[in-house]
Amino acid sequence: MTGQPYISVIVTAYNRRRYLPFALRSLEAQTLPRDRFEVIVVKNFEDKESDDIISRNGWKDLYEDTTYHGRKILAGLEESKGDVITFLEDDDVYASNRLEEVYKAFKSYDRLVYFHNSQAIIDGNGNLLERPPLSKNLVGGSPIIVDVDKLRGLAKRYNVSVIDLALKVRANAWYNSSSLAVRRGVLEADAHLLRELPMAFDAFALASSVRAGGLMYFTDERLTLYRVHGENWTFMSVAKGSKEETRLRHARYILPAIRACRLISSRLLNDEANICLCVEEGGRRALLTLPLPELGTLPPELRINISDVKLALRCYKVGHYKRLTDLAFVMGHLLLSPILASPRGRLFVGKLLESIRRP
Repeated sequence: MTGQPYISVIVTAYNRRRYLPFALRSLEAQTLPRDRFEVIVVKNFEDKESDDIISRNGWKDLYEDTTYHGRKILAGLEESKGDVITFLEDDDVYASNRLEEVYKAFKSYDRLVYFHNSQAIIDGNGNLLERPPLSKNLVGGSPIIVDVDKLRGLAKRYNVSVIDLALKVRANAWYNSSSLAVRRGVLEADAHLLRELPMAFDAFALASSVRAGGLMYFTDERLTLYRVHGENWTFMSVAKGSKEETRLRHARYILPAIRACRLISSRLLNDEANICLCVEEGGRRALLTLPLPELGTLPPELRINISDVKLALRCYKVGHYKRLTDLAFVMGHLLLSPILASPRGRLFVGKLLESIRRP
């Protein structure tokens, strides 16, 4: 429709004020003409510096006080008008030409449903780090255009998941929400699931695009600046704290990750043996070895059962478990599952394992 923006940028922030102004200024610096994109900021706080930037540009400012990333995305989606939806997390920054590249890609291919670019890595102060990007094309140079329908044929022939096949074409093809863009219809088709999604929206977006079918555009251009700091779970090893605090942070990450992977696997990927389903099983095993009283007695859905052994065999067959010892660990967790379900049992087994590991 004439006069409507072609791209909607959904910016999400929860509690963190420090980095958001940098993210918003990177949107002000975009080379794409202003009338071709809109910005919707979804956050749970007021901040004068950020609010001034939002106000002077006439961008939308939505209040959403939830830890569920999917609900923030849904709030922005419901207020957006663009044919293409892209995302920016509060601690990341766009290169000045990112939206222009997204625009050109989607305008060039009518069937394009998914766009993903590589990243430059910056530190908490915005300094560029000499690190490789998180995502890169593994075959075919850059950019490459992948037809999901053709991938389905190959996946069927080799008995692998379509999403796993996409990840063999591009390493971490879903990683980092600030590096992806999707056709509006893709998200709208699965919008009802976003309310249930606690985290891993990037994996959700790729899975949803694979299910929708069409073309995927992968470029090695570093159009997103990914910020490494102490609050990133991926780089949590740089954060300081006691062993107990580290374990608690680990548990707080694993629990929503399990829920997100279960949702993506069962509702978008038909429970095929794929990386997300195998990550879910591994996450539940990791919980069983965390000696944390705060977790209480684990409910049955978080324990290991005989179906997990069958899943582990499938994960090993498609290459997500590299060693036969991984299967042995699943069997061991199955036998010990009644003990490991309770805080006292986890503490006992944890101390036993620590004594075995000591030289």
